[in-house]
Amino acid sequence: MTFSLNVNAVAFRTHLESVRDHIHGLGAQLTPVIKGNGYGFGRQILAQESALLGLGRIAVGTVWELEQALSQFNGEVHVLEPFSATDPRAITKWQQATGVHAHRIIATIASDDLVAARSAGIQNVMLDALTSLHRFGLATHEIIHVMRAIPSDVTIHGLALHLPISDSSIRHTAVLDVSATETSHTATGRQLEVHSWLLTYRELAEALELPLHVSLSHIDRNELAELITQHPEFTFELRLGTSLWLGAPEALEVTGVVLAIHNVVRNQRVGYRQVESARNQRLLVVSGGTAHGVALAAPAARVSLRAKAIALAEGLNEVRGKVRSPFSLAGQNLFFAEPPHMHVSLLWCEGSVPNIGDLITCKVRNTTAQFDVVTGLN
Repeated sequence: MTFSLNVNAVAFRTHLESVRDHIHGLGAQLTPVIKGNGYGFGRQILAQESALLGLGRIAVGTVWELEQALSQFNGEVHVLEPFSATDPRAITKWQQATGVHAHRIIATIASDDLVAARSAGIQNVMLDALTSLHRFGLATHEIIHVMRAIPSDVTIHGLALHLPISDSSIRHTAVLDVSATETSHTATGRQLEVHSWLLTYRELAEALELPLHVSLSHIDRNELAELITQHPEFTFELRLGTSLWLGAPEALEVTGVVLAIHNVVRNQRVGYRQVESARNQRLLVVSGGTAHGVALAAPAARVSLRAKAIALAEGLNEVRGKVRSPFSLAGQNLFFAEPPHMHVSLLWCEGSVPNIGDLITCKVRNTTAQFDVVTGLN
């Protein structure tokens, strides 16, 4: 009953190396993001792949992912979720990790919890600025206060900016003060936001002799290249997760195993919910269910007319009892007989006849998937 992620290692690693080389070629640092389910691979595998790339820093989502990362990666580990003095269980985890590895841990600071952070053993921090994402971060007046109040035995490594994925399709004409001469430049909203924060940070960082370093997420490589040109006094770091690990979909294949095949007749009832078969057809039992993330999806932003039409069509099909599954056979999607079970799915099959033991491909959201095995990277 195996649900597998099968990786073409050569194609996968060629993609990773090309991303690394491109970012480094621009003059920036690449920091892989390894969080959650490890983008389907598992965090251990991604830590190993980061080491193979020869990188010195990775980023994890929370302090609860820190211990594993420290044991599997020898470089620095940046924890993206900000330190909070109001979370006693998390503080205990911080203390356990910093007791041995404080020199390798970089915490994110998005409040004035400086005394509590130092008491938890934190020695290295990245200051998180409040962006238009409006999740965590220090506003301008707050970051100035924190930079001035940072304890002398805590090292500030730079400014972290977590940007929104969506950006206005309209490029803004703005005057960017990037040199002694004012330069008119057409910029995206993200670039303008970064530019504004860099000016704010630079003024105080130079006065306090702090590093002019910025860590960015959700900015494309063209935008990054322009920012590097406009701000040569800064060093830039790009945090990449999805586009790094899942940026070569042709190198990844998800499969379930055909476990059983039943010939059913019209009106015969099947499954937990005893749904009726609409015709004589085959019922496939395939490995892969809700425990693996099959048919689980995050709420989608239906912004285009096409996306809304697709959602409406899917809803009408569901009312009619025809729910398309992510499994496909001979290029055709199969329909669920009923909602997937925890470890298997029941599928209607009217065309090609598979054999028990055959592999059937499945399109799944890797960021919510849990695979029994990941093959190809040994």
